[in-house]
Amino acid sequence: MKKEFITVFEKETVLRIQGCKIEAIRSKDIVKKGVRVFKDGMIGISGAVGDVADDLLVERAMENLATNIKYDYPLQGNHVESRNYNPAPITAKELIEHTEAILKELRENYTEFDFFENTGIREWKVQMRNTEGLDLTYEDALFSLSLILKEKGGPNVFDGFLAYQGRTFDREAFWHQNREILNAYRTKVSLPEGDRLPVFMLDFESLTGILGRSLNGENYATGSSLFKGKLGEKLFDDRVNVYQWGDSKAKFEPFFDREGCLTEGDKLPLIKNGKLESVFTDKRAAKLYDLPHTGAASGEYDGMPTLTSAALRLDVDSVNIQEALNGQLAVLVVIAAGGEFTTDGSFASPVQVAFLFDGKNILGKLPEFGIRSDLYKLLGEDYIGTFENPLYFADESVMHGHYMEITK
Repeated sequence: MKKEFITVFEKETVLRIQGCKIEAIRSKDIVKKGVRVFKDGMIGISGAVGDVADDLLVERAMENLATNIKYDYPLQGNHVESRNYNPAPITAKELIEHTEAILKELRENYTEFDFFENTGIREWKVQMRNTEGLDLTYEDALFSLSLILKEKGGPNVFDGFLAYQGRTFDREAFWHQNREILNAYRTKVSLPEGDRLPVFMLDFESLTGILGRSLNGENYATGSSLFKGKLGEKLFDDRVNVYQWGDSKAKFEPFFDREGCLTEGDKLPLIKNGKLESVFTDKRAAKLYDLPHTGAASGEYDGMPTLTSAALRLDVDSVNIQEALNGQLAVLVVIAAGGEFTTDGSFASPVQVAFLFDGKNILGKLPEFGIRSDLYKLLGEDYIGTFENPLYFADESVMHGHYMEITK
């Protein structure tokens, strides 16, 4: 009988911020274990939180073979690899020092605002091994800062935020960026004239979301993908390259999927030079629908491998935002909650927080407005480009630029 083991170690320290002061410290240090056993084309699974003995979990998984869950795909094997993306993480002491120094400056120099939420450090390790010779280990650690900003006496629940996420933290770089942002929160400006403006998104989750749904191999094969029947066709601008991303440096997730598969070269093109090259699959979808297997299984440590999402990333294709704007002022969206793509690819969203942006400098805070477009315009005729994020917000992040219709 074949066996597979997934172990997740997590260590976290979080500082709760209220009234621009540290109010509480919360720490956790846990281990989670999952075991899969395979016999006669069936799978049995068990899991536990805590350092439960492997033998006990194997016994429980064997009992769960009676549920007759089919899994008749070959296991990965004969591969040993370990990657540590942050061997010298920020310590709890450094976390407190950084947080106290930042809050002190905010209290002294930005008295018209209140700040709350949290800062934290998280370390984790994910191990996957089986009786076929697979032995993979991913280790990482992140510092995060999320401070919600509220104008004292103002009517809103919140008016903006300061944020950062990365493996290291440079306080000088943080202040170089965020003094400009805080001054922009103080400076109210109007939208540029025109119903169609260049819009830049720091984290366009709705875009990667619809791409994920449309590039899902099962959705494609069953006809529910926006791209159904379009494999091999040109869909978008020549510069658009969308990859299934395997390198943990940018995605902060294991470099292997929940079936122990690695993405060859750490990036697999799904859309290349605007052309639909492939969809992503796990072992089940690849076999069931006769599609290439891309190693995109997801799922919980103690659950079945499933095909729900993949780490997708648009490749950087442009360098100079100011040059791309050619003197035009743009909108930099910070918070756009409540919008989404429809099944036909149309997009609309209210924008709660945004800045006036010249491609390098943040000039002031804009009033609330709305944005509207559709997927084919966003990545086609209205595509400005994908840039390395020039702002000190997150490691390895990108900034997307598109012309969009503005609604007021």
